[in-house]
Amino acid sequence: MITRPKSLKDVAEQSASLSEFGLNLRDWLHELRRASSRTQAAATIVDEPPRLREKFPQGYVADAWLGAYAEHLARKVDRTAPAWAFAPERVATDPVFDEGSDSPTLRALALAHAPAAFKRRNIFTPYVDLPLRLRAGRPTKSLEEKRKNNAERQRRFRKARLEELATLRRLARKHSK
Repeated sequence: MITRPKSLKDVAEQSASLSEFGLNLRDWLHELRRASSRTQAAATIVDEPPRLREKFPQGYVADAWLGAYAEHLARKVDRTAPAWAFAPERVATDPVFDEGSDSPTLRALALAHAPAAFKRRNIFTPYVDLPLRLRAGRPTKSLEEKRKNNAERQRRFRKARLEELATLRRLARKHSK
């Protein structure tokens, strides 16, 4: 069973074509919405994705997008971008414009509004989707983590009650003698 990519490394590993890469990147962005802390968001870009330029014909474009998103996300969460994102292979050899940027007006918008991380890699897009919903306080926990913590809390509670009961029984025996 293939699951949604949870990191940029997963995006690359699950992509066998540029169209699959686009779908996987979109799925990763969807998963990124679940990150509730800067640390969780930054963890999705730490591991270096495998290079895609040898995997499919336009893999060099995908490599550039991966590097751009890694740097862009790192900036948004106030972290240092991973070193792999700055490798020379993570730069597109030719300028890449978003689909539908055939008109001179749309190209001008893409040139003007592309974030620096994308421009640096020869990618020009007027809009970059980065759906972060970071909240103050503790990061959200999965249902599994909550169940594990609750089970441990129950074990500690039961153990304390058993110790308390044993102490009361000892005291009762002392007083009955």
